[in-house]
Order: sequence, then structure tokens, then C-alpha cells
Amino acid sequence: MLDIPVFCDLEELREKIGTNKKFFYRVLYSDDKLYKEITIPKRNGGSRVLNVPNTALKGMQRWILDNILYKVQSDPSATGFIPMKSIVLNASTHLKKKYILKMDIRDFFPSIDFHKVRSLFFELGYNKDVATALANICVFRGQLPQGSPTSPYLANLVCRDLDKRIYNLCRKYKLSYTRYADDITISGNSKIFWIKGIVEEIICSYQFSLNNEKTIFLKPGDRKRVTGIIVNEKLSVPRSVTRNLRKEIYFIKKFGLEEHLDKNSFAGSKEQYIAHLYGVASYIKMVELTKGIFFINQLNSIFSGNEQLETGKNLHIEFASIDWTIFDE
Repeated sequence: MLDIPVFCDLEELREKIGTNKKFFYRVLYSDDKLYKEITIPKRNGGSRVLNVPNTALKGMQRWILDNILYKVQSDPSATGFIPMKSIVLNASTHLKKKYILKMDIRDFFPSIDFHKVRSLFFELGYNKDVATALANICVFRGQLPQGSPTSPYLANLVCRDLDKRIYNLCRKYKLSYTRYADDITISGNSKIFWIKGIVEEIICSYQFSLNNEKTIFLKPGDRKRVTGIIVNEKLSVPRSVTRNLRKEIYFIKKFGLEEHLDKNSFAGSKEQYIAHLYGVASYIKMVELTKGIFFINQLNSIFSGNEQLETGKNLHIEFASIDWTIFDE
């Protein structure tokens, strides 16, 4: 039996979450003003839009995440945004494999709508009113918002059956399977390209679709990268990532941050740029500890304490919005 709180009605739910009645019902009636739209520039061009809840709503969502969602186990194949799991674990599953198939689920978070989220809360045993309220707290404009603390783990729980079906298929043929958010990776030591069609059928049966432009087949002799990490012989960061970060640090030291940003035409704010640099350094640290610490120390020597503090407030946005394919170039 799940160790999750029980709510008889909405008032008990509100009291457990710890919010006042006026704000609670404002959330349930889906007030768009409770979210702020943030545009995060991608290094390879374009941008990603996040809808970030305000502090009070984020607190409600965080309570649901800590007290309900984290008490429910996701499928072991899911590796993204789960305590004690990371891109390193995701990549290590496919280390030294001869063949790798990488697929991307199109519009992953927007494809998880209110009905899927409410159905999940029904499955956890909540009555109609409570399940509906919990779903309304977690969705924005009828779908999971990128930028909300509950969205990644809710997505993992919604995809439990999907993950189980693909995992069982892969296990039957001695293949490895992981899913990091919308990134699906299958690997093995025999040709695996035939499995793509079957996996796509499974994905479509759960009302998702593949972004076929991002499907990648890797064979012996290819440089193999999974969630931005090279997995040929050992886990390592692509040289282009460390080279680019080293170059950014050099130019900041030479010209100063403001002048470098003007010359670089970075689309985001100064705070977003700093958060991006720390995000890349932290990513390097996860894979190659000594090298990552070196870059973080370099950044700390450049930026003031106030800038580091502001970066800490924004860094979770950087990680939540990372498009790992930028490291696959």
C-alpha cells in the first residue's frame, strides 16, 4: 500500500498543503496570472519557452511532489529528474554498446494533458474532486508546463506503463532501454534498427508521437553520445563542450562580461547567461569531477557573490530546460 496522504475533501487537501482558501480556489480555477513565461535561448539557435509558477503556487506543487509523487515509484527505466538518478546513470547504461538507437518524443510535456494527470491521481486512490484539484494545481492551460517542479516526475509516472512495455520488449532481445524525459535510448551488441517501428507503435498507443527528425542510429565506429555524454569506451564530456566553456571564460576575462555579451549577441539576460555557464560546468562535473570543479572555480573567480546568488535562483531553470542534443553536435 502506498504511503501517501489521504484527503476526504478539498478542504482537507487545502489544509494539508497549507495555503489560504482564497488562493487555493484561485489556483483551481486556473488563473493564468499565476505563471510567468520565460524564454530560454538555445546554444544552437532558437529558444525554449518555460511557464514558471509564482512562489506560492510553486510551494503548493513542491508539497505535492514531496508528499505524494515522490512516494510513488517510477519505472526503473526512467532516469530523468529522479532523486539519485542523473544523465550519468542514463548514459552509463549504454556504455561500450556496439549499436545505439536514439529517439525523441515530440512535444513531450504538452502531450501530457489534464486528463492523463487526473487519471494518475485516480489510480493513486483519490476521489474525483481531490484528483481533479490535484491535477488543476499541476497543469497550466490543460497540459504539463515546462518550468513547474511537479512536471518532470508527473511525466515519469504517467509513462510507467509505456516504459514497462518498451523495457520488456528490449529485455526479450537482450537490449538496454532508458528514457530521460523525452529522450529514448536503446542499445545492444547486435543490429537493433528493426526495433524502431515496434517502439513507435507502443509510443503512439499512449497518445505520444516521435520526432523522426531527431531519430539517430549509431553503429560500430561511430562516436556514440547519450544525453550529451560520450559512451564509446568510457564516460566523457565531448571536447567541444569544454573547449567552448574555456573560450567563454577567456573572453569574459579579456573583455569583461558586458562587452563580451554585446559582441556575442546572447539572446537571454545576463543572469541567464551566467546560469548557463554554471549549468555547463555542473554538467561537466557530473561526468568528470576534477575538470568540472576546475571550471566552477574559474567561474567563481570571475563573478561576484551577488551574481553567484542570483545564478543559484535561476540554475534550476537552466537544468530544467537543457536540450542535451546541443552536446551531440
